[in-house]
Amino acid sequence: MKLKQLTGAIAIATSLLACGTAFAAGPTNAEYYPFAEIMSMKMIDKNKDGMVSKKEFMDMMTMAWEMNTKKMGGKPDMMTDAQFKEFLMYLKAGS
Repeated sequence: MKLKQLTGAIAIATSLLACGTAFAAGPTNAEYYPFAEIMSMKMIDKNKDGMVSKKEFMDMMTMAWEMNTKKMGGKPDMMTDAQFKEFLMYLKAGS
């Protein structure tokens, strides 16, 4: 059942990114992590209840956004076309 929920969450993330949806950005002191690690249950399930909530998932996607915009030297709340394409490559590398 947990695998089914995680698979569904990943499918939602892929759909949102395919639509070009930007995630709400908030302050974070995140280091750089590979996307596959970010999408692990260990990283997403912050309250360790064995389930991924929408908030936990969106918080992790926000962290991925912020890590990459910082790495690319862009504005924290926006990406250029080239930066967004680089961000999508980051996401694809983790799949």
